[in-house]
Amino acid sequence: MRDYDNMPTLNWNEENAGAKAKAQILHQEPVILMMPNDFDSSVEGDKFGCELEDDSGIYFDCDGGKVLQQLAAMNNMDGLEMVAEACVQSSSQVDIDGANNRIIVHD
Repeated sequence: MRDYDNMPTLNWNEENAGAKAKAQILHQEPVILMMPNDFDSSVEGDKFGCELEDDSGIYFDCDGGKVLQQLAAMNNMDGLEMVAEACVQSSSQVDIDGANNRIIVHD
């Protein structure tokens, strides 16, 4: 399991969370996005280059742009599409922690 303790966290329900996350990502800084409780994070990890940790159920090192575009479409979240574009520009990867409604963006 990875250590996320020192990463900044953004609550998706905060105003301008998508824009704040985009700025963070474009500066090559990691960020944890705390998504709403009803957020659907179910993805087929193998489509996005993810590695599944069986114990935690977390998908690690997914292609950030592609997986976030999928999640943005599934959840009808334009702001998440903006974050996906930032991941493409910065070649960021993401970890999907569905059990805790978190998306962790890193390099």
